[in-house]
Amino acid sequence: MTTNPGFADQSRKRTTARLIGFGLLAVGLPIAIKGGYEFVRVATGDTLDPSSSGFGDILMLGLGGFLVVFGMAALNAGYLGATARYAAGETMPVMKDSAAYLTDGGHRTSGPFCTRCGVRNDEAAKFCDACGHTIG
Repeated sequence: MTTNPGFADQSRKRTTARLIGFGLLAVGLPIAIKGGYEFVRVATGDTLDPSSSGFGDILMLGLGGFLVVFGMAALNAGYLGATARYAAGETMPVMKDSAAYLTDGGHRTSGPFCTRCGVRNDEAAKFCDACGHTIG
């Protein structure tokens, strides 16, 4: 019996990373938006409180930004397996065809030869890929 190469409780860890990621995003985005909005208001002079320096707004923007970045990192960790499986599923047929092409020296392994130039063609080919001569 083969063992799983990953963690023993990977499903729980992935789910935990996803929940943490969505939680950090849900908290971080509003904080970052509020901090950015208030910072722009102070910077443009649209605030009623002239003594406001905007330093607290910068901290809010920074805190929200850090929460968003860490939330995205947690989501990346939580969905890494699904992303890798998707990428492998998309690239493997191309890799398989490329490997087959390289191993047979660039020549097709089935199909008729052209009687004029000797190039091997596809099974259903009616004309030669190289010289255009009728096959058959």
